[in-house]
Amino acid sequence: MMNDNNMSNINRFSLITSNIPVDLAFDFISKTDLQQCLEYLTAWYCKIGCIQLFDNEKILNLDTILNEEFLKKVIAKLPTVDCDDYKLQNEMENQFNQKLGILYNFNIKKFLIDFKLQNNSANLARIVCKYLNKPIMFNFNIPTLENAWDSWNTFRNMTGYSLQIGIILCLTEYVPTHDEINRWIGEPVRALSINTNLFNLNKKGYPVLNEDHEVILKIAIQQKWVIILSGKPLPNMRDYFYYIIFIAKNINIPSPILECDDLLQLPLQPLRDNLMSCVYHVFEQDPVKYTQYQKAIHLAIIDKKVKNIVIAVIGAGRGPLVKASLRAADLAAVNVKIYAVEKNENAIPTLLMYQKNIWGKSVDVVFSDGREWDPPEKCDIMVSELLGSFGDNELSPECLDGAQKCLKDDGISIPCEYSSYLRPVMSHKLFSQTINNKAIDESCLSNSKDAAFEQSYIVLQPNSYKPTKTKKLFTFYHPKKTLESNARYKCLEFEITLNMQLHGFSGYFDAVLYKNIKISIEPLTESIGMFSWFPVYFPIKDTMLVKSGNVISVHFWRCCDEHKVWYEWCVSSPNQTPIYNCKGKSNSIRL
Repeated sequence: MMNDNNMSNINRFSLITSNIPVDLAFDFISKTDLQQCLEYLTAWYCKIGCIQLFDNEKILNLDTILNEEFLKKVIAKLPTVDCDDYKLQNEMENQFNQKLGILYNFNIKKFLIDFKLQNNSANLARIVCKYLNKPIMFNFNIPTLENAWDSWNTFRNMTGYSLQIGIILCLTEYVPTHDEINRWIGEPVRALSINTNLFNLNKKGYPVLNEDHEVILKIAIQQKWVIILSGKPLPNMRDYFYYIIFIAKNINIPSPILECDDLLQLPLQPLRDNLMSCVYHVFEQDPVKYTQYQKAIHLAIIDKKVKNIVIAVIGAGRGPLVKASLRAADLAAVNVKIYAVEKNENAIPTLLMYQKNIWGKSVDVVFSDGREWDPPEKCDIMVSELLGSFGDNELSPECLDGAQKCLKDDGISIPCEYSSYLRPVMSHKLFSQTINNKAIDESCLSNSKDAAFEQSYIVLQPNSYKPTKTKKLFTFYHPKKTLESNARYKCLEFEITLNMQLHGFSGYFDAVLYKNIKISIEPLTESIGMFSWFPVYFPIKDTMLVKSGNVISVHFWRCCDEHKVWYEWCVSSPNQTPIYNCKGKSNSIRL
């Protein structure tokens, strides 16, 4: 039981650490009195301590020292179990099992193991797999050496992509290339460990890292990794941590509007499903999208050079594009008539309220599918926001093909063009989550256990490695002079310059609203601050090692019939995979 004084100390510690922009930890590489370790952690503002809890094979007196609050801080060190000599390996394995069992009984569930790069790690993988049915987290110290990733990748593939294994990346004298560090971002790295020996003293006598190591530290802080200092406790240890805190406070880490990192979500199907008001509310907060739309509408009105403009908003939702159109017309000093066409009964009451109280006769609310709407007059401009994260994946081509009959012969569509983009992705986290994903879209016609790998996901992907730039896949234009099929096929090739494990493909889009007014989530042309769309993830079940110099060839189809649209994809190089989602058996988008 904690006394009031201890509770006060813990509250004060929590208050201080909550104002530090990075989580700090210390790895005690030498055996130290446990009580002393805990006092050090508090004095250095560390939330975590990596500690050896055995002394000459004897467990420390944990029950009298560790309370529930301190248990949260401890990552217990375990011995390795790999050895070519089977008899010795068996002894090491027994020792490992015994220590883990004792610590687990003390409710310690986070462990740290030194990963030996030169060893065959098969036995370690086998032992770790035995414990993955328990709520245990295994962390592995892996040095940032040139070929370390290859050893790790072999081990990771043997353990079966568990979310219960993590990496503590240990800085060494070797400075990884920028691409090598980016590759580690695609792995389950939880912390960066820096030995105090890597620090130098500056002119004022304070410890600092050299420029190359500081760059890696900044990347780690941006990735929200824990920063661990390791070594023997030094009298000026706080100076080392103050340096880390100083670096962290000078890095701009924007707070996410939505806490959705690596969260797999099925794409919306607004043609099939009536979106709820709360979904509209989130999208309407976007500070960039509607500003760009207003600019595009204003420019289109100016180019029309008339005093009376008719605009059709196809898929009006709760009215943000109607508002943008009214503002644009007001800026252009023209008279405007707007038809707000919406099929979703959940959005109609809001539109009618705006019409009655604010918009008046300038706006007619039309409860109809835009494809079926018979306009009372031809329109000068057709505005829509039917784009999905992959551009066409919410059936904008089909919707606008059906709605373009509302336009005059010289009518303008906003957007007038949009394209999808792909590139390879490596992400332990995304692949692991796909393995465990139970959320299958209702369009799935298959009982296959692999259905999770035959559908796309909308997901922010900060913990991923993308080895190449994107390449353009499909492009659509509106309005069309001649209506034609929206089915497409293309093969894209990506040359790889660093060994990687292929887990699928990341998808993006960009759109030309009108002339030079664009919106984009494609990384090179991204509209900064726009959050209405997250990237797409197309997984592949048959993950493969791709070596430097190999070419990844991916084949992609957009397939259509009278009832639905779906994607099919496969890889043909460096290895062949099956066709994923053949005939739309696991996922399709209903027309």
